[in-house]
Amino acid sequence: MEIRPLPRAQYQGYPIRAVYETEQVYGVRLLERGFFLELEQLETPVVKSWEDALFGEWLEEPVALGAFEGETLLGVVEGSPERWHNLFRISNLFVAQSARRQGLGKALLQAMIDFAKQETACRGMILETQTCNVPAIRLYESLGFRLCRIDLTEYSNQDVERKEVRIDLMLPI
Repeated sequence: MEIRPLPRAQYQGYPIRAVYETEQVYGVRLLERGFFLELEQLETPVVKSWEDALFGEWLEEPVALGAFEGETLLGVVEGSPERWHNLFRISNLFVAQSARRQGLGKALLQAMIDFAKQETACRGMILETQTCNVPAIRLYESLGFRLCRIDLTEYSNQDVERKEVRIDLMLPI
C-alpha cells in the first residue's frame, strides 16, 4: 500500500459515497447548563451513508491523499487550511469497504497530520463527525483528537432525538 497526493486536476469532483454501520451511539443528555455524552448500545445496528466530491469549492486550499494498492484507489483523506481560525480541516475520509479494519484510515489520517505539521502554519486539525459514528470517533481519538464542539441542531431541530448530533474533534499540532 502506498499513500500519495491526488492531483487536483485529475480528482476534482471525484465522487465519494461513504457507508458505515454502528451498533452504538453517543446519546446526548441535556442538563440545565450543559450536556454530557453517554455511550448507548442500539437494539439493532444502524447503517448511515453520505455522498460528497473531492476538492469542493468551499475549501480554501484543498489537499487530498490517496491510498493505493497498485493503481487501485482504496482510500482518501482530504483537508484544507481554514485561515479564519488557523486550523486545518479534515473534510473527507473514505476507505473502501473491502479495505476496512486494516489500519488504512489511521495511516491516511496520520499522513495528513504529518503534511499539515510540515506544510502549514496551522495550530491544529479539526474534523466533523456525528455522535452516531462511533467507529470514526474511536479512530480519531486513537490519534489524539478530542471533543471541542457540539452542535445540537446542525442538521435538524431533532438531532438529539434522532441520535445524530454534530461534534467537532480537534488535534493540536
